[in-house]
Amino acid sequence: MNSIASKPIAGFLCSVLLLLLLEAGAALLLVSGVNSAEEAPALPRMTLLGDLRGTFTDLEGKSFALEDLRDKVVVINLWATWCPPCRAEMPFLENLWKKFQDDDRVQVLCISKETLEEVRRDPLAKSLTMPLYVFTSSVPPELDPEGLPTTYIFDRTGRVVFGHTGMAQWDAPEIVTYLEALSKAKVD
Repeated sequence: MNSIASKPIAGFLCSVLLLLLLEAGAALLLVSGVNSAEEAPALPRMTLLGDLRGTFTDLEGKSFALEDLRDKVVVINLWATWCPPCRAEMPFLENLWKKFQDDDRVQVLCISKETLEEVRRDPLAKSLTMPLYVFTSSVPPELDPEGLPTTYIFDRTGRVVFGHTGMAQWDAPEIVTYLEALSKAKVD
């Protein structure tokens, strides 16, 4: 009896197809969940982003604090160099960063818990044009993910309006539109 397992190329192609179908389903789920801040999924209660105590640095050594992000729409992607889904979604995050790099109302930050040297050494860091960051403090417990990649979107008041663990197509038009709407929303 011929089985897929006995035909390595067919097995590989089936695996790739299954992975693509799973990712497409995850992307649909993600995009269908990005409608408005009022419809954001319930997340564990956390303080506002600007109230979190945490510091991070870019790969050049310039330091930043989470409290410096007040009054901005912030996308924080928590990732690691050893994480295949993290690496796979980086082109989407870079495209998203490029769309907003000149808009000071929206920040796209990819922050790793690894050391500065680990991230600097990785070929991925050299292939991207967007800045990458590492925590220089411990990760605030409110942001410490159970899995990677994990991405949070904060509105201009600092509230979490969306959270997602797993790979996603962050440059999808629906997400860009959502971030633009958040950046233009009045702050109470």
